[in-house]
Amino acid sequence: TLCNQPGAVNFSASPSNGTWSGTHISPSGDFSPTLTGVFDNIYTFIDANGCINSDTMSITVINPTNADAGLDFEVCVDTGAILLTGSPANGSWSGNGINPNGTYNVSIDGSFVFTYTFGTGNCLTTDVVNITVNPLPIVDAGNDQDFCVDAGIQNLSGSPSNGSWSGTAINLNGDFDPATAGVGSHTVYYSFVDANTCENIDSAIITVNALPIVDAGNDTTLCNQPGAVNFSASPSNGTWSGTHISPSGDFSPTLTGVF
Repeated sequence: TLCNQPGAVNFSASPSNGTWSGTHISPSGDFSPTLTGVFDNIYTFIDANGCINSDTMSITVINPTNADAGLDFEVCVDTGAILLTGSPANGSWSGNGINPNGTYNVSIDGSFVFTYTFGTGNCLTTDVVNITVNPLPIVDAGNDQDFCVDAGIQNLSGSPSNGSWSGTAINLNGDFDPATAGVGSHTVYYSFVDANTCENIDSAIITVNALPIVDAGNDTTLCNQPGAVNFSASPSNGTWSGTHISPSGDFSPTLTGVF
């Protein structure tokens, strides 16, 4: 039995050096299975004594079962192992890095062609599938940052835009609340999905700093007389503000009252 496919199939008989005759077959035994059906082909041999004998072989030609590798498709480079399925079942896959059973480990981006083969001999058929492996988008959550615990809501921006934030005390839009997070280091994550549905993520560390402990000293009573009185506070090198006092702490008691 042969399949209706291009290409001659050569038949041999015994003794050698005889002659073939019949439909679609050459004298040397090249049979072209170009139509389906049953074809009788005769092999004739003449020996040294001039005696002739012949034998008949029937060849059945059927339509082949075509291999189908499926539709072309795309995956992301971080997909990992995928299993390609061809039709009919029990065929074999070939191509760069693919297992005959169809298992392929996605590891680099690019375009790849894989072949699915079904059948044997003259009935062997093949089909190909193109797989596009897309790279992950380049995602940047920005530099690590420091905020004071009372800084209020801080909006973080990542690249590309229109991604999503996650982590401690941050919403999807990137609004980070230092007071909710509390003093310490916190990791936040920015993720982005591109047009190929490939996703990547980056992280940043946000440090929330506690406020310094400040002591302006005890309340004091002064008299309304000329001359400045200097006040000191802890820690040093801070700045004073208020009525009748300079940034360095010189208070001028020129009016009576509580200041």
